[in-house]
Amino acid sequence: MNGSTETEAPLLEVDGLGVTFYTPRGTFRAVRDASLEIARGEVVGLVGESGCGKSTVAFAMMGYLPGTARVDGTIRVEGANIAELSQSELRDLRGNRVAMVYQDPATALNPSMRVGAQLEEVLLEHMDIDSQGARQRTVELFESVGLADPEQIGRRYPHELSGGMQQRVVIAMALACDPHLLIMDEPTTGLDVTTEATILDLVVELKDRVNAGILFVSHNLGVIARVADRVAVMYAGEVVEQASVSELFKNPRHPYTAGLLSCVPRPPGDDGIERELSSIPGSVLDAQIEGGESCLFADRCPLAQDVCTAQAPPMTDLDGHFVKCLFTSEVHSGIWGEAQERQKELIPEEPVPVLNANGLHKFYGNERKKYVVFGPPVQQPVRALIDVDMKVGNGRTLGVVGESGSGKSTAAKAIVGLIPKDGGKLELRGQNLEDGVQHRTEEQRAAMRMVFQNPTASLNPKLPIRHSIIRALRKFAGLDRDESRERAEELLEAVGLDPSYLDRPPSELSGGQQQRVALAGAFAASPDLIVADEAVSSLDVSVQAQVLNLLEEHQREYGNSYVFITHDLGVVRYVSDDILVLYAGHVAEYGPAEAVLGSPSHPYTEALLSAAPIPDPEATQNQIRLEGSVPTLRTAFQGCFFAGRCPRKIGDICDTSQPPEQAGPNSEGHIINCHIPVDELAEIQQQPVQNGIAVTP
Repeated sequence: MNGSTETEAPLLEVDGLGVTFYTPRGTFRAVRDASLEIARGEVVGLVGESGCGKSTVAFAMMGYLPGTARVDGTIRVEGANIAELSQSELRDLRGNRVAMVYQDPATALNPSMRVGAQLEEVLLEHMDIDSQGARQRTVELFESVGLADPEQIGRRYPHELSGGMQQRVVIAMALACDPHLLIMDEPTTGLDVTTEATILDLVVELKDRVNAGILFVSHNLGVIARVADRVAVMYAGEVVEQASVSELFKNPRHPYTAGLLSCVPRPPGDDGIERELSSIPGSVLDAQIEGGESCLFADRCPLAQDVCTAQAPPMTDLDGHFVKCLFTSEVHSGIWGEAQERQKELIPEEPVPVLNANGLHKFYGNERKKYVVFGPPVQQPVRALIDVDMKVGNGRTLGVVGESGSGKSTAAKAIVGLIPKDGGKLELRGQNLEDGVQHRTEEQRAAMRMVFQNPTASLNPKLPIRHSIIRALRKFAGLDRDESRERAEELLEAVGLDPSYLDRPPSELSGGQQQRVALAGAFAASPDLIVADEAVSSLDVSVQAQVLNLLEEHQREYGNSYVFITHDLGVVRYVSDDILVLYAGHVAEYGPAEAVLGSPSHPYTEALLSAAPIPDPEATQNQIRLEGSVPTLRTAFQGCFFAGRCPRKIGDICDTSQPPEQAGPNSEGHIINCHIPVDELAEIQQQPVQNGIAVTP
């Protein structure tokens, strides 16, 4: 199973890898049978649900497994078996020939050291270089990964950098010693869509520039389609399919792969019809189960027959397409159910919306004067939200999109009362909402719930997860102990978790499982409004499809409304009735989803859409890349808030005059804040982009 030539040995060979962890709670088979190869200048994508063993394979390649792990099979890097290397040889291997980029850059960087010093430390440790040479090489590396002002960026601490900048620093550290093999474990999860696009562009560029082999671990199939040459699909610790990226997306041969592809939200087809998401029932086989002589996917497979539970399928070579399945000829997209037209019946609009926000303002910090209480101002407060209006109708979903720093999470926290607003009006079903949640009535608190971006931080690490669900049921739903336990079990099953999870602490759950617990807790009180801040960003595609279908089903049954914040435009297209596009605290565009995501749109919306990865390796799209990041707004913009990065800028008017609010041409309630007339926007957005630059006729 390789993409290397017969004359060139693979850079990496993994053959029959098995990883077993021995713990006080039992034996866990994290990886059962994984084999793959990576050649120089090749990107191999590794995909699968949470718990399939992807990250364990990556850590095994680095020799980063604890002493409680037993490793079977072989891992060879440039012919050297890493199991036979001493600790000093492993250290040398990690520094000079193999490097890893971790999912969370914040945990990979020392918060007490400047980022330049951290990179210099790597160079001094592993390369024959002096301090001056290390400083010069650090600047070159920062420049190579596209960091602005590379001479000064090294003087900053990690907390002074955005998530995208931190990730670029981590990539620069990984490239410091010109590694032959680069392992990237979910490097773009949690990044906004424009930052993700630039990181993916960087990965493709690095592959060609340094001729390194790259293992790219991700649950985002759109990302894999963008960067990978070949794809390996893992299930329950086994590689069950492997093929070139175009072949695998076009012609999946394993039912599991076909199921994953059917879970991805896609825009309406050529017929204009939007299809419902499929989902894979059940969950990944428990790592504590032996497995035996059977197909590990049989319990969830729509093609399973008696023979599937009687023997383990062998890996079959179908002309370079490797599959572990006995019924490859019967695999097609329809095995998970024919794609049904999505029927979404909107509840009739009521005179009073569930949520009404008008002129919402929020500032962070205070104005500072040169001499404390007098003199000229030397620092203005950071303005997070400026004149933001939004409405959420009964049984409707408002999607909120924008890059990091645009004010999305600030808006969410102001709505639920976690932070006070500095101006504007908030109403819930026509009743005024006080700034702090502690000042709101019990009915208002029960009617509004929030699902946070980081589920780990929202669950008490010292208590079992039942606490967060049962507490809400007893406090807001008025259930007794037995009733709340029974209802909590039903809620866990509804979000795809076994009721036995109620007694587990959060530390024993994956990030995706913790997010499902948070959703179950939000549903507990049957609120009128749920504010979900990146609620599905950490979920793999199969669980994401289950959750999105669950949200829609819950909305149909109970008529609740959502404010849904996400950077995934495929998801926001699927869930939203209306969309609010924020940039630097300002409303760029607002209106019905089909109008906002169509043409014409605000140039910022256009850039977001062009950056979104498409789960089709052969798809073509305009590639508009925004330089820089969202500006920190300490002083009011003289002109258009987007003028500094706009690819459609038309002249000085954009810098000197605030843009007018224009009505979109195709839908009532669609507004675009831009100087360019909407008819001209529609015309220029039909033009192709050349060399990554938007061309205005």
